[in-house]
Amino acid sequence: MSSVSVGFIIHFLVAITTLIAIITYKKYQFTPNRYFLYLLLLTLLTECIAYIPVYCYFNKDSPFKLFLYRYLPDYLVSRNYWIYNSFRILTFYIYLIYFLKILKSKAHKKITYGSLIIYTVSIIIQFSLTENSLFSGDQMIIRIFGTFLLFIGGTLYYLEVFNSERILKIHKDLSFWLITGSIFYYLLTIPIKIFSKLITNNQEIYISILFISNIVLYGCFITGFIINARSFTRK
Repeated sequence: MSSVSVGFIIHFLVAITTLIAIITYKKYQFTPNRYFLYLLLLTLLTECIAYIPVYCYFNKDSPFKLFLYRYLPDYLVSRNYWIYNSFRILTFYIYLIYFLKILKSKAHKKITYGSLIIYTVSIIIQFSLTENSLFSGDQMIIRIFGTFLLFIGGTLYYLEVFNSERILKIHKDLSFWLITGSIFYYLLTIPIKIFSKLITNNQEIYISILFISNIVLYGCFITGFIINARSFTRK
């Protein structure tokens, strides 16, 4: 499977998941789970903006490209690193704020507040160590810290569920599907980012892992939104 076809499938999954999230929004609009609709909309917006440099590259004489170059700096139009890097920074903040909203234990909330501080420090470190990190490179420090803190937040959620009666209906809990899909995605994709130089000669491995992780991520999201909507209706 080529990277182009995988990219198309992933974009299709994002669009379908967002559509289902919008359709079922009334079933979770007053819960912290609404942050995931915001995240999905942000993902769609990011992908649309990130396509602009690609369009400009293949349409060098288009009026749209000339218009952009006239009013915007070259590094904003010619590259999309800054778009994805900004998106990634915001994404992990959304996850951590989400955990603050759903965790019940005061101790767990304190840990999450600490995670927010640690994550902010990791962003400062990233920009301090790598000049123009937002515009020219892959923010690996932010990726690693963000994924680690996401895993901690997810673990705290699982502990609260497993130690309560909620465990009996965990499959109906939208948070379970959203968190499980997210953790699987980031734990699977971070290693291939870290060791990307070792698998440059075998892009099939990279593409396959990326494809599977996205299938699981958005598959969990879709499953969660549908089950939550049905459970809410039956009530």
